Amino acid sequence: MTQERDTEAGFAAPQSIATGRLSEKSGLVFRLNAATVAEGEGDAWDEDPTSKMAAATTTTADLHDDNIKENDDDPITLPESTHTFLFTEPINSTPFCWAFVIAAMSILCLILALLDNPWGEYKNVLPANVNPPVKIAQYCSIFIALLMEEEIPTGFYLLRRMPKKYFNSKFPELKYSKFVCSCVLRVVSGYLFLLNVLLILVQASDVLEIFYDVLALQFLQQLDDIAFSLSRMSVLSKAMKNATKSRYFQIEFNKSKFGRGRKLSIFLKGVYFFNMFGLFAGLLVVTLRQEAGHYTCSEITVKFPDKLWEDGIVNWPDSDSGYEEGMILNYPYFNGVYRQADERRDRRPVYVEQKKFDGTPFDLESPAEGFTVKLGAKFMYCKSLKAWIFTHEYIRKSKHDDHDCPWLLRSEETEVYDIEEVEGSWQIWAGVISDTKVGITCNECNDDFDCNLNGECQSGTCKCSDNVDGVSFLGQHCEVRLKDKCRTIVGETYNETYTVIEEPSAGSKGLMQEYNRPLYLYTGGVPGLNASDLILLLYSGNRWFGSYYPGGQIIFTEDYKHIASFAFSNYHSFWDRAYKRDTFFVSDVTFGDTPVGVDFYWVRERGEQFGPFGVLHPFANVTGRGHFRCSDPTSNTNAGRQLMNGGGFF
Repeated sequence: MTQERDTEAGFAAPQSIATGRLSEKSGLVFRLNAATVAEGEGDAWDEDPTSKMAAATTTTADLHDDNIKENDDDPITLPESTHTFLFTEPINSTPFCWAFVIAAMSILCLILALLDNPWGEYKNVLPANVNPPVKIAQYCSIFIALLMEEEIPTGFYLLRRMPKKYFNSKFPELKYSKFVCSCVLRVVSGYLFLLNVLLILVQASDVLEIFYDVLALQFLQQLDDIAFSLSRMSVLSKAMKNATKSRYFQIEFNKSKFGRGRKLSIFLKGVYFFNMFGLFAGLLVVTLRQEAGHYTCSEITVKFPDKLWEDGIVNWPDSDSGYEEGMILNYPYFNGVYRQADERRDRRPVYVEQKKFDGTPFDLESPAEGFTVKLGAKFMYCKSLKAWIFTHEYIRKSKHDDHDCPWLLRSEETEVYDIEEVEGSWQIWAGVISDTKVGITCNECNDDFDCNLNGECQSGTCKCSDNVDGVSFLGQHCEVRLKDKCRTIVGETYNETYTVIEEPSAGSKGLMQEYNRPLYLYTGGVPGLNASDLILLLYSGNRWFGSYYPGGQIIFTEDYKHIASFAFSNYHSFWDRAYKRDTFFVSDVTFGDTPVGVDFYWVRERGEQFGPFGVLHPFANVTGRGHFRCSDPTSNTNAGRQLMNGGGFF
């Protein structure tokens, strides 16, 4: 159509020079100024006389110059899109209705895609980290998305190029407000697309996943162009086909006073770089947080299997050459809290063992000679094994174990960045390798259900309830129940009593604890026991140990207050050799809340001839009878506190 008008006007320029497009998708068409001079439309509007003069003096040589370039001053036509029907067609017409439905469907789908994201819970859904190919694809996809997205620049371009007065001079029968709404619709659609792209990129963990999802979003945004093409082929309706041939798509627009080329170009570039900066900034924030371990659990609780290695090898550090010691390694001794350290290993977090007393780091200085300063075990990723491992700097599988990752447990081969995502069984070393399961739970909560409904989730941490119907709750997830009547327990043999040690400034709920279980102190009942001796009933990770300390009551005096504080707060069943040194009775394996209802055994002979816990003689002749029962809550409940009336340990 345009070429025919050009020929009639005497400007039979080659079609390759006479026409051009901003893009195939946008439908925004440019014409050379030579055609505009011949057109003669728009005389009522005071167009830039400079552009007319330049067009009139264009020579044939200029038209055939291979270096000629289109500029923003060239005339344009309306975009070939159903969005254009929103202001060129009557509201009650079929093309307008189709255009409205298509635009609404496109916007709705983009909004649904946007709402399908876990708003406010991104720490739980964003990948802990991604491998380098995915990271490269994420940043490349930003450029790809900006190149694919043309609704924003098209909408702004039309608004800047055709102000109200100029639009009305061309289309006096059309409403400029509908034209503006159509352009705003384009801009809104474009920003919905870009926002969805950003959310897709930050959640992606696979290269193809990124490209597939971006293409799917682009398809939603191109529904108007697809519908326009189908309308031209008479697929939708005859009225739609006629609308695509409307004269509005043939009218050309010259540069207006208010759409100066240079200013418009700068504005569009500004919008483009603003969008690019926004996408890069959002993705960069996520990248930096991933590298810092922000999207991995900061603290975990580990539950090891009931496995025991009788010939554990400990290489104690020494100023000279060090020395080795054989120790029985009962893996549940290492149950408890592991906290993310500042160090990283192969772009993954390192989790370090914490105190069994209160889940804080072990003290680095000893209060007196003879007390061991504990070094926490670690969970980390080993690149050479392609697996997560459990390790300790002092413990080796053999004297010749010089591997760069001296593991005691290792996962199956995996590349996951989050230890919670490790699947399958673990291999454990107990003299030989065997398969096992390891329980790993994040200590961060999202709601009260993560606190077992026994407390409230506040700022990602469970605040356990206290004295609810006579029950207090302990543990990182409030999973341990301590009934008031079980604060004092009574044994069957001598009606001996053990009472929890209450210390207002120690542990949780003012109770002395080890491995999230209350620490019980013997308060009387055994005939012939020296009053200065101390008996403690404490949990070791999977068993209750009854430990005897001759003359141990001295720890409750003021002179030994700091030593007692260090000993209790840094207690570790393995490093303190709790079973080997002091234990004279032990329970069955149990993960119960208190010693009540658990069978106990006297520890007799020990040695190589016997089992790792020695010869065990049951307290009762009947299995399952247990030994301790809960006492009346009104009797002797303050005995433990009364023993520390000097002010406590802390």
